[in-house]
Amino acid sequence: MNSSKRNRLLIICLASVTIMAACHSNVPVIKKAELISRSVANQYAPDNREDHFEMRFNQIGSKLIAKGETTSPEGKKALVASLLSVSKDFVDSIAILPDISLGSKTWGLVNVSTCNIRTKPGHNSEMSSQAILGTPVRLLKKSSSWLFIQTPDHYLGWVDDDAIFQTDSLGMASWRGSKRVIYQPLNGTGFNPETKIAVTDLVAGSILKLNEIAESGLNLEMPDGRKLTIPANDAVDFEIWKNNPDPTATTLSICAKSLMGRPYLWGGTSSKGVDCSGFVKTVYFLNGIILARDASLQFRHGVFTDPQKGYKQLKPGDLVFFGKKAEGDRPAKATHVGLYLGDGAYINSSGFVRIDSFDPAQKEYSKSRADKWLGGRTILGSEGVRGIVKVKDHPWY
Repeated sequence: MNSSKRNRLLIICLASVTIMAACHSNVPVIKKAELISRSVANQYAPDNREDHFEMRFNQIGSKLIAKGETTSPEGKKALVASLLSVSKDFVDSIAILPDISLGSKTWGLVNVSTCNIRTKPGHNSEMSSQAILGTPVRLLKKSSSWLFIQTPDHYLGWVDDDAIFQTDSLGMASWRGSKRVIYQPLNGTGFNPETKIAVTDLVAGSILKLNEIAESGLNLEMPDGRKLTIPANDAVDFEIWKNNPDPTATTLSICAKSLMGRPYLWGGTSSKGVDCSGFVKTVYFLNGIILARDASLQFRHGVFTDPQKGYKQLKPGDLVFFGKKAEGDRPAKATHVGLYLGDGAYINSSGFVRIDSFDPAQKEYSKSRADKWLGGRTILGSEGVRGIVKVKDHPWY
């Protein structure tokens, strides 16, 4: 039995024990419901960065009222079944997202070069991630002028609705069936074909609809219909790009080094600025692979290289993780990540995108990182699992 199956079995067993304890007659009804809810959440929505499960309970007379929302239909089903064992007089007011107030428009396309994703609705809230132009997103609910969205890597967050072109499933199907291109330079500008005035800035990986190949360049269209033109050599056919041969350690290394010196930006995932996990995520996406968002999430996926065996067991292209080492019952926690280049060297975003080394004999040696090394994960050859998905295999594209 592999570790993920063992962990899931353990979660289910713990949930069963908790639910049995919650059903004990001496425990107040609301307390029972809260214990059950936490157990179900641990099983069906274990990480609130990727799954939403928010519940609250009230009791009026003999009625147990459950209010809340979740992205997991299976989680709601399990919760309701368990709550019925606690109270037969149970009122289900749990919504499954997307919220019905959105109507049919539960899909969107990022409509700016880099869309800032925040932990809460409001420009003064922490930026947790970004999504770049043309990224398909799932719309889950709305609060004033803010949308709660999920990106193709499952990440959840709030965005200003001006940054998203909202559409329905038919609109998304039309977009997927259109002729598209993907922008290649790290940064650039698209200009109005007639007025020559700037329409938008562009970053590597932006996806736009192709209207025409003209003598002056490529005539493109933004998700909201705005027209722009770029030099013909600045983009390639999206279908050809996503069906390219699998990336190699060499192509990943070249791509990563092209971002050398880019500033560190908390939450950044574009060629304008990147945090550590946003950097490796950007490099892999530009080579056709979608990784999980954060370092601690990325640390869960891929073939593991034990740090006890030494960095020489790593392969170029592997992700290397740093952070708090395991201690007692506490598992290791990754707080930083880089991309291994070979010969002890790895490239990472730390202040800016730079090369550091595991090798004490090299001038790039970083003792502080080496002391916190947690191991590596091989991505190439591990595709096809949650957290490592080829763009061509992702249904949203």
